[in-house]
Amino acid sequence: MLFKIKKNSIMVKMIIVYTIPFILLSLILIWNSQKSTQNIQDSFISNMSHAFDQASQEIQRRIDMAYDLTEIVSKNSKIITFIGDPFLGDEADFLSQYLDSVIPILQYATAFTETDDYSIRIYMMNDQIPESWPYFLHLKRQASNTKLQAFMTQVNETQMWLRPDDLQLGPSSLNSDRSKYTLLTKLYSPSRELLGIVAVMVAEDRLLITNEDAYPSDITQFLYHESNIALAAPDVDEAAEAEILQQHLTEAEAHFTYDQHLYLHRAFDAIQQTFVYKVSLEQLNQSIRKSMLNQLLLIIFSVMLLIVTCYFMFKTIFLRLNRIVSTMRKVINGSSHLRIADTKPDELGQLAQDFNGLIETNNHLIERIVMKERLRKEAQIQALQYQINPHFIYNTLDIFRMKLIKERMFSTADRMADFGKILRYNLSSNTLHTTLKEEIELIRKYVSLQSLSSSQTIQLDIEITEALKSYPVIKFLLQPIVENSIKYGKTVQRDALQIQIRCYVHRQQVWLDITDNGAGMTEAKMDELNEHFQAPLHYDESAPDLPGRSIGLYNINSRLRLYYGESYYITIESKDNDYTKVQIKLPYE
Repeated sequence: MLFKIKKNSIMVKMIIVYTIPFILLSLILIWNSQKSTQNIQDSFISNMSHAFDQASQEIQRRIDMAYDLTEIVSKNSKIITFIGDPFLGDEADFLSQYLDSVIPILQYATAFTETDDYSIRIYMMNDQIPESWPYFLHLKRQASNTKLQAFMTQVNETQMWLRPDDLQLGPSSLNSDRSKYTLLTKLYSPSRELLGIVAVMVAEDRLLITNEDAYPSDITQFLYHESNIALAAPDVDEAAEAEILQQHLTEAEAHFTYDQHLYLHRAFDAIQQTFVYKVSLEQLNQSIRKSMLNQLLLIIFSVMLLIVTCYFMFKTIFLRLNRIVSTMRKVINGSSHLRIADTKPDELGQLAQDFNGLIETNNHLIERIVMKERLRKEAQIQALQYQINPHFIYNTLDIFRMKLIKERMFSTADRMADFGKILRYNLSSNTLHTTLKEEIELIRKYVSLQSLSSSQTIQLDIEITEALKSYPVIKFLLQPIVENSIKYGKTVQRDALQIQIRCYVHRQQVWLDITDNGAGMTEAKMDELNEHFQAPLHYDESAPDLPGRSIGLYNINSRLRLYYGESYYITIESKDNDYTKVQIKLPYE
């Protein structure tokens, strides 16, 4: 049993790991349950907040109505004129102005509210104007109202609210049993002379909708101020509610929960009251319990589905894994031609494809190493052939050169010196890399030597920037191409063989263009060469022989692709009996 567990340890690990998604799933579902519960609470609070805002706006609208009535009266020029200059000399004119011009304004203002919940009084400072109940009264009757007298002495204050528990304005015969809030506004003449006070009284029970059908039974609303509760339903325990509000109204939030109830509150600073909206959470709790039950059922279903899914998943995975492991062992033992037959578009299928690709890449690398080793051996053999006694050759060439100088054959002596430098370049210890500058210097010397044996004039034109002269390249990159240009250029009767070499940077690559005006080639031969230069490299010992193909170009193309990559190869552009252009691209770093 222990051997079996050890042999299939991956299954043991997966069984252990199986608990992780179960735990994660449980945590996710618990989090989702909490999130769902929170969403239900937020939605419930949002709905209640919307209803609370509507009720608050209605209270604010009724408070604003008092300000509107004050504006109607305090800004009316006829009322200001009447109080400031009532024409007391003529009683008939006074009564006519009072009855026809002033009273209709106040009657219109109160009729504008369409209810008897608002009333207006004007307390005049001018004692000469007789009182006219219930609209015009003398301000001196309110001398005992200390709060009013303090308001009158405050120059910067023009308005003030009196609460129902404040000392009400008289006379008492005009006051009803209904508690009222009173908005006091100073009345000024155009010359800013204080004429009196406009008092707009609003019934307290007008601020809240008292109709029980207007709100559900689980909603209670009332006003709160300094431990006092007003306009509450009869079944509200005012003392208990006042204690709760004292503890929580200091919080910054616009709502709080307490004992299965949601409290929403808003302060109305004008009337010094806080509007409280109390909502029962029983309906919310029912929704939460229902949501939790649904979440529990979902967890049970998900766990069962997870168990069934994992069973079939494990069974499928290990069958395929065994096939993959078996094939891998055979490849390790030498059967490199085998491939894993699994093409399904999943992780195991991708693993099989990647392993197949690894086998292909490994075989490809082995072939590249074999070819590089073969080329290296060939280069070593050639070097050995040239290393008979290089110093003897150099010394002999120097002797011939000095002899030619003594004979005053300076041109031939220079050519002999160039030949010696070419030999030194070819037989140097660094047989792999050089620079474009050294490679071009080799070309100059090579063309100089070739011009001795050619009946044609060879013109060499080289264009290269200073930055590219130090660019590293593989050795013997350009010389075989120039050799071909001279070899095939001699077959054309021209006054001069022109060879142009351009080195430049284009599209983040170094481009080398070697162009001659020699024999050129046919389009078919050009296409054949380009096709073989771009074809996959042959890693066997001997490449297939192609008619008309240059061995030098083939060697350059093979080395280019081996050292720089498959995308770097020779491109030929040519026209028969006109020109030939060989183009090489190298990576620019």
